[in-house]
Amino acid sequence: MTTYDWASAPAHQAIHCGCKVSWKYYDNSYDAEAASKAAEHDAEIQLRRGYDFGYCCPGSIRWVEPGTKFGGDNGRWEVCFP
Repeated sequence: MTTYDWASAPAHQAIHCGCKVSWKYYDNSYDAEAASKAAEHDAEIQLRRGYDFGYCCPGSIRWVEPGTKFGGDNGRWEVCFP
């Protein structure tokens, strides 16, 4: 199993990096779903290699309210990445 071809991944509008994962933000749910699938795929590979994501869950999607730091003017979808 190989890692996802990130060149064909949807473009994100913002990113926040943490110690074990990062979060990318998308304007629409379609791009967030596609990115989530890629994140889950890469997380499976990294889990097999023994990586610990702590309490974070790569591939998870949540709505970020408008007007917040990463929510932009209209709100965005946040996807957790390994």
